[in-house]
Amino acid sequence: MKIEKLHLQDFGQFHDKDITLAPGVNILYGSNEAGKTTTKDFIVDMLYGMDADTGARLDQYEKRKPINGDAYTGAMEVATESGEYLVERNFLKTEKQTVVKDLNSGYEVPLQEPGNLVGTLLHTDKSTYMNTLCIGQTELATNHAIVDKLNDYIVNMASTRAGDVDAVNAITQLNEKKKEFANEPLEAREQELTAKLQLDRDYDAEIAAVEEEYRKVEASAGDEKEAKLQFTPIKNASMRDEEEVEDEESEDTEEPEEELTEREKDMKMLQNMGKRSVLDNAFVLLFCSLLFIALFVGIAWIIPVNIPQLKMGIMGFGILLVVITTIQVFSRRAKLYRLLEEMEIEQGFEDAKAEVASAQSEDQTERNIRLSELRDKKNDIIKERKEQEDMLVEINQLKEKMASNNVELAALDLAIRTIQDLSEEIYDSFGSVLNDQVSALVRKITNGKYSEVRIDDQLRVMVKSGNSYIGMDYLSTGTIEQIYLALRLSIANVLIAEDLPIIIDDIFVTYDYQRLYDTVSCLGEYLNRQIIMFTTNPGLQEMCTQLGIAYNAISL
Repeated sequence: MKIEKLHLQDFGQFHDKDITLAPGVNILYGSNEAGKTTTKDFIVDMLYGMDADTGARLDQYEKRKPINGDAYTGAMEVATESGEYLVERNFLKTEKQTVVKDLNSGYEVPLQEPGNLVGTLLHTDKSTYMNTLCIGQTELATNHAIVDKLNDYIVNMASTRAGDVDAVNAITQLNEKKKEFANEPLEAREQELTAKLQLDRDYDAEIAAVEEEYRKVEASAGDEKEAKLQFTPIKNASMRDEEEVEDEESEDTEEPEEELTEREKDMKMLQNMGKRSVLDNAFVLLFCSLLFIALFVGIAWIIPVNIPQLKMGIMGFGILLVVITTIQVFSRRAKLYRLLEEMEIEQGFEDAKAEVASAQSEDQTERNIRLSELRDKKNDIIKERKEQEDMLVEINQLKEKMASNNVELAALDLAIRTIQDLSEEIYDSFGSVLNDQVSALVRKITNGKYSEVRIDDQLRVMVKSGNSYIGMDYLSTGTIEQIYLALRLSIANVLIAEDLPIIIDDIFVTYDYQRLYDTVSCLGEYLNRQIIMFTTNPGLQEMCTQLGIAYNAISL
């Protein structure tokens, strides 16, 4: 690709600025703050777009925002092997747009990705370009990204013969894929479940024991029911006869139900009297009888009638009356005692029945509570057995998953090792090519002072000095800059197949005359690429003339 014309419509301090470039060497001369770095940034932003520079003091968008006006646009004409094109960009965030037109046909060229020329007009990504062919005064050293790119390229060229296949990214993706099959969380879960297992328990035996106890508790209720006493008071014949007579009389007379029977009256009387009365003492009754007999005898004795038969009749009547009354009293007393005994027996039966009922109620309540506890216990055992079974199933699933993960991890590790081993096996062949190119450039750029350079797979540079190799720390700043310039250009020869322009932004400020002469002479080896050099040194043009290098001088 060759850049033919730049049109900085509104970019930084430029407005409607046109710059025409030649296919070979272009020297853009200007004093400090003339816009050299702004023009370099414009070329890069036209090629790759403008990305926010996170972490920078001032990002690219704000740094190159036009000083005057609201527009933020530019255009660039380029020539490639397929034709000539016009690239137009609007950098405004609210109106961002990239348009590519074929200058021969006038038709717009569709981009493979919106706003991105990579894949349409060029194939080198921005990171690779900025670390090789685009060189600023403070950007001579390569960064870690270009190390990965170089290794990536070496692996791909050896394995697929296609340098654009991203093998380093493939290894990164394989390592990310390994995280999906990590066994650590599964192992932790397996250990957690294993600690909860109770393999020494016989759940079926525990359930059978609970069921057996449940049947026994249920059976105890039936045994008590069969052994239950029927507390029915026993009535004697006289009581039954009296009740039957009373019932018959009540039926015959059809007396109201409210009227009490003789027995009920006696029971009520006994309840009012209490359990004991004067009738309980037989001696008192006999004493009373004798007293009444003495009364009748006394009456018969004091009667003024002297008729023995009359006196004897009064005494006989009195004695007979007292005897009959005493017999009736003792008969009534005996009847009441029997009734009292029956009442006490009935009360005893009622109390006994109440106690039995209470005991049965308490026993039934205890049985119900026990039966409920046994049901809950059985359910708990079944639940625990189910949890243990679920844990065993999950443990087996975890083991199967870990076994499957191990197969996947082994395959991924094999793929990564294959790529890494391939890189190590073939690096010497590609590394030797790179070392030869860098050594040739360093030999020329240092005018033979350093003739051999070795670069390892981490792009650590060692320079041969005498019979040994020394690190870059032992070299002067100017020599380090020359070696890194040679390294970047050599890497570009390896990584970048297309002829993108070399951009050099004022890297010669600290160079003395001989170092500058050697460096410009070295750049003459790259006339197959367009070279755009920004400088404040007016002697650079004269030096190119001395070396016989044709150039296009532009004053900013």
